[in-house]
This record gives sequence, structure tokens and C-alpha cells, in this order.
Amino acid sequence: MSSYLPESPESVFDLLSDELITEILTHIPSKPLCRFNSVSKRFNSIISHPNFLPFYVSCAISPSSWIILDRFPQIAPDSTHPTQFQLVDLPEISSSTINPRILASDPVTDPTRSEHPSTILHTSNGLILFSVSINRDPHKAHEKDPNSFSWRYSEEALYVVNPITSKWVGIGSIADLTHVGFTARVDRETGVVGRFMVVDYLPVIGSDYGRLLCFVSDTGKWVKRSANYMLRTHFWRAEGSFEFDGKLFWIDLSVGLITWDVDNNDYFASVERDEMAVCRFIPLPKSRMKPYNTPGLQDKRWVGGGGGFVQFIEVFEEGHCVFKCWRLKSCEVGGEWSLMYKVSRENVERFLTCDTSESGSKMPVPCFVHPFESDVVYFQTGEFIFSYNLRTQKVGTVVAFTPYQYVLPFVLPKWPSPIPKRLYAAYAKEEGNECFKSQNFTKAIECYCKSIDLSPNTATFANRAMAYLKVSKYQEAENDCTESLKLDANYFKVYCRRALARKELGNLKGALEDVELGLKLKPESVEVKKLQAELESMLEKVSIAGSESESGAEGAPRGMDVKAEGN
Repeated sequence: MSSYLPESPESVFDLLSDELITEILTHIPSKPLCRFNSVSKRFNSIISHPNFLPFYVSCAISPSSWIILDRFPQIAPDSTHPTQFQLVDLPEISSSTINPRILASDPVTDPTRSEHPSTILHTSNGLILFSVSINRDPHKAHEKDPNSFSWRYSEEALYVVNPITSKWVGIGSIADLTHVGFTARVDRETGVVGRFMVVDYLPVIGSDYGRLLCFVSDTGKWVKRSANYMLRTHFWRAEGSFEFDGKLFWIDLSVGLITWDVDNNDYFASVERDEMAVCRFIPLPKSRMKPYNTPGLQDKRWVGGGGGFVQFIEVFEEGHCVFKCWRLKSCEVGGEWSLMYKVSRENVERFLTCDTSESGSKMPVPCFVHPFESDVVYFQTGEFIFSYNLRTQKVGTVVAFTPYQYVLPFVLPKWPSPIPKRLYAAYAKEEGNECFKSQNFTKAIECYCKSIDLSPNTATFANRAMAYLKVSKYQEAENDCTESLKLDANYFKVYCRRALARKELGNLKGALEDVELGLKLKPESVEVKKLQAELESMLEKVSIAGSESESGAEGAPRGMDVKAEGN
């Protein structure tokens, strides 16, 4: 029977249909599946097909898994890798290693002088945002931005990284980093992250105003947006932020939360419209409001999303109750909290005194709520992290812990979330713009080509068209203008550029049509009116010359071809 068996594993799959192979591949975990691209050309063809990824994500029958991640990466300045993540299964704590000197283009602050020169700030849909402390020259920073000045001698360089593939990208630096939010959005068609946004909220104390500093992956740029501040004289404590159900929240453990309200939580559209950000305050339960200068709240309170709810946990050092749990009824209106659980001191005393180390005499510090189980809370006490089920009142997972660790949950994506192509495209476009300004048009065209290959958009086509005009490649310029107008039919500059290209190509009628379309968008444009007059004059001369040619052609011998304009 062995003679009937295929000679190689690849030939076994040759006997199967693409549909059956696709069905088999959907049952393979994503991490090993990513390596299947190199197994065979057929596997690579199936996995690379644009319809495979959405199908794979939709067929994932197992619930998403998650890990506990240490917020403070270890520093390895001698490493050859910028980032490395050691992801381990529960109950162990996963860690990461970075080389800040490779990551940062600017000098990094001395890791031996900083307790935590690098910090994981947030996670969202399989991507991680972290910061690296770098040196800062206040005077040079002021030269770049004359409207602001800060004596800070260090600032935070921010990076977005995929911990599974170790792919990373820098997104710039912030001198006055307060409490930055991070949201990554999944594309409905592909099933993976298509864009992300980083938002830093800073209220102006004593006023009704604040500002948002936003980085959008679509453009690769930081932009400022005005916002409101509803607490006026309250000194806002910058104690973190979190994302829940697509909405960003900023935390002050003494009084409550501030969230940015946008229709359908579409922050990207709001930033693009350049509108004022409307923020809303959600107070903590009335009895739990504290003065802004209350010490030690970070060791007693936790607020965040977990198990499908926004939850507030507080630990009490005195009294019968050791901790309580509230849940926010709705993120949209009201901001009313419901007290869900009161846990008596006797219920957890067994755990707090069960070991002989110092941890037995310390109160537990709330860390986070289980991502999927709303009743399971994780606490840290001395040398351990333990989970506690509020409903069953039972201690669960116990993990060895060190005082230098600060943890957060990280939900593993069903498919390794890539760094959005649009960000790399935006960076390539910006590089092209710099080359254009320095009149290196050939290099600019190369950068624009790279950007368009990654993520075509109307502005990049328009920019490449202008660069083609500079090197007298008029047909290419016309083609790019046409592609740009397919994406945005109201792009005034592109009509002007295509008119110039068509003029040089001899298509005067087409050029005049573009000018007229441009004037419909901006009737007051003096330059376009001059071009219109020039084209009309040229067409008039061509018309006169054509009439003279026709009269002279009447007696011409048969077979003589009189060419029409524009051919």
C-alpha cells in the first residue's frame, strides 16, 4: 500500500481542494499559522488571499486568550533586537526586553539613573503602546516650536509594537506626557487593525478649557485639538487612562473619569473635521469623592474596564468591609454607579495570613479585573498576585511577584495585529515631501511610489503628480491626477496640475476643461484665471491655423493627411 502514498507532505495536500485546506487552516492557532507561508507556495497563496483573514477570524471558535504582562520592560543595551517579548501562559507573568538605544534616534537617558526608563502604557486590539525616556534640549525644542517652552531635560519617545511579531514603529516624542490614551480599531473587512490613535488630554486648571494632543496613524502626524474642562479649579490628577468599548477614559482616582464623547466613538472623523472635543465628567460614587491631595489612592483604588463593564474597586484598611466593587450602569448617559459587592475582612483574612512572609500583614492592592470574567479581580499583596472571585468568594490563581513589577492584562488577538500600512505610507509620503522641498524630485517620486504601494490616497497621487511635472514627465503626471480625482472629485489643486500636464501634452481642450472645473471650486483664483486666458488664446491660435490649413488642403493631392490638433 505504501506505493500509493504520496512522496511528500506537500503532495498530500495536492489531493485536497482549496476549500478543504482553508477549513483545516482555520483550526490552527494564528502564531504557527503565520509560519505556514514558507511551507509551500500553495499555502502562501491561500493564506495571502484577501478573503482568508476575515474568514479565519470569523471562524475562530475558541475564546480569546490573555496573559499578564509586566509594564516595565527590562533594559538590554547590548541586545541586537529593539524589542523582544517573552509571552508565557497564565499564571506566570510575561515580560519584555528592549534596547532603547536602538529604538530611539535621540540619546536615551541613562538607564542606571532612571528607575523605569521604559514603560508599557497601554494595549489595544493586540498592539502595545510604550514609551522610552530620551534626553531633551529645552532651547532646541523652543526653536522648533516658538509658541511653547518647557525646562524639561527629558521627554518620552513613544512606540507602537506588535509583541507577537516584534514589529514596531516610532510615533514621535512628547515632553509633557500626562495621561495618554490609546485605541486601535479593527477593519471590518479584513478583521485586523487598520488604524490607531494616541490621545493625550491636558486640562487647563482654573479655566473651562483643555487640549487634546492626538497622533493619528492615517497621517503619521500629531495634531492639537481644543477641548473643554468641566472641573475648573480642581487640580486634575493624571493617574492613567483606559479604553472600553471603543471609548477613551482618563482617570483621577480622587473624583472620577473624563471621557471624550463622539458619535459612534469615531475619534478619527472628529480629528479630521478639526472640531472642538466635547468631554464629559463621570464622578465616582458620591460617598467616595476625595480631595485632590489625598495620599495613597493608587494603592487602594482601581478604575478600568474588565468583564464587559467599567468597574471601580476600593480597598479599606479599617472596618468590617475590606473592599467594595461598583459598576458603571452606562457609559453614555448619567454616569451612575451600582454597588455590586462588599467583601468582609474575614473572607480574605485566610489568604492574607496564610503565608509566613511579610505579605501576610499587608493589605491587597487592586491590579485589574479579569478581561472576560466580570466577578474576578486580581490583587497584589507583597510577593504575590492572586485572583479573587467576588461572587464565589474564593481565592483563585496565585502568582509569584516582585515589588518592582506593575502588571496589566493583555488580550492576545485572534490574528497577530499588524502595524497599519497607512502609517508607513504616511511616513513615506512625509519623506517625499521633505525631498520635494529640497528639490530632490527623483527621490521624492521614489518615496511617493512607496507610499502609494502601501496605501494609495488622493493626496499622495497629487504630490507625485507635482513631482512628475517638475521632471517633465507629463503623461505620468496626468495619470496620477486622474487617479487622485477618482478618490476626491473636488480636489482643486489636482485639476490645476492636470491642466498643466495636458497643456504640455498638447491636449489644450482637456486642459481648459480642467481649468473650468477648478474655477467652479474656487472662482476667485487669480492664477487659474490667468491659465484659463492663456489656454483660450492658444486654442484660438490653433483654430486660426487649422482654418488656414483646411483652405490650403483643398487643392492638395489625394493621400495627403492633414492632422488635427491634439493627435
